[in-house]
Amino acid sequence: MWPVPDDLYPTQTSVEQRQTEDAIHQLIELYEDGVQPLPPLRRKEHAAFLLRILEPLSARYVAFDSNRAWLIYWISHSLDLMGLPLTGSLQARAISTLLHFQDTLKGGFGGGPGQMGHLMSTYAAVCALAIIGGPGGKPTEDDIENGHSVDVGRGGWDCIEKDRIYEWIMRLKQPDGSFLVHEQGEIDVRATYCVVVVASLLGLMTNELLEGVGDFVASCQTYEGGFSAMSFPTYTVQSNTMRPLVPVPEQPAIGEAHGGYAYCALASHAQLAFLGYKGDVAMDPLLRWATSLQGSAYEGGGFRGRTNKLVDGCYGWFCGGGLLTCIEGLTFPSVLEKVHVENDDDNESSSWDSIDEAEDDLLDRNALERYILIVAQLSSGGLCDKPGKRPDAYHTCYNLSGLSMTQHRLRHSSAAAEQAARTCGRADALQKAVYGQSLAWVSLGDRPTHHGAVRITHPIFNIGQNHVERLMQYYYI
Repeated sequence: MWPVPDDLYPTQTSVEQRQTEDAIHQLIELYEDGVQPLPPLRRKEHAAFLLRILEPLSARYVAFDSNRAWLIYWISHSLDLMGLPLTGSLQARAISTLLHFQDTLKGGFGGGPGQMGHLMSTYAAVCALAIIGGPGGKPTEDDIENGHSVDVGRGGWDCIEKDRIYEWIMRLKQPDGSFLVHEQGEIDVRATYCVVVVASLLGLMTNELLEGVGDFVASCQTYEGGFSAMSFPTYTVQSNTMRPLVPVPEQPAIGEAHGGYAYCALASHAQLAFLGYKGDVAMDPLLRWATSLQGSAYEGGGFRGRTNKLVDGCYGWFCGGGLLTCIEGLTFPSVLEKVHVENDDDNESSSWDSIDEAEDDLLDRNALERYILIVAQLSSGGLCDKPGKRPDAYHTCYNLSGLSMTQHRLRHSSAAAEQAARTCGRADALQKAVYGQSLAWVSLGDRPTHHGAVRITHPIFNIGQNHVERLMQYYYI
């Protein structure tokens, strides 16, 4: 186990790489011989850390004023994964707060009250409401004081103005199939991901919305195989309508391949592919690039977000569990049926053992788990980027999401999709397909762990599987 060489020509980048490797290795080497067990997941400490953020924040958090929807999502999802969900007055207050972020004039959710609708904030708000909310109107002041919300039929879902959200999304759509993050804002493939998730969860998918989206996503793929933020469009005017001057798939990608963009692009591509709207993504270079992002043993098996960059705990989700699970769902479609047959033939064989025998894994789940529990986890509470960094809600959320994927291996099942679609109450074929495909991710079994199990998270939406089913049943059945 050796550090990355610098060819006797150190640079600032190589010096930081060596410092990070040494800091990680000092933590990891205590557990190398297997005599000392891995530290447990410190649920109580992490929960206490997260709940403190829901209290009045200090002045230094003023920069987060436009990220308040995200704070509630990161916290509620983290607590839910650990089996310690928000309850009582905090749950009611969080639901009410999120609903105050809704732009009732133009559509969507802003990052805070009185702010314009933003696709990223809308994703965070809808996902948070899926986790902590339920059917009914907004909790009253008495509900908040007495700790009632979903239990009395005031979970807030009735207050989501989904028709206005759809109209707003269509105003944000561009001729090349991309989306602005907000009105008069920039184009970003993460905005496309937010549209795909929100439209799937709320039952807003239409052929008009999906037209051209797959081609735009594919156009963001770079020469490395990953995805950048956007591609470069050129337009011409025909009959008073702006149209792409060159075919959208031929638009050049702008920027470097990045784990966050790659996850959002590939998760969008996967959902579109299952619906029959995919663009032409080159899977071989994507697979090569994605599997190169897990760090060496000296780096603790964490993931980096870009080539030749430092590992970071959040990429255990974006580049590890999330991205690679979506890739596996697209490229290993036959494995699920084989595993089911093997399990039927030998009930004593676990599905996890069967899948390891059936197909090589795309990531080292043991190594990622060690990085999260040893390197990213702080004994005082919260999870962080790497040694020397402070914990925060963002890194806590995505470290725990990555940990979920080390413990639960999921595959997309066409049989499960067909079965779910038959229960959908919508007559529209596309709506039935969205419902079925969204609920088609099936667990192949849980990996044995003695360090603290976390719940299953949906590989495309990144909220608990049970919450995806609850919300979609509300809007589709």
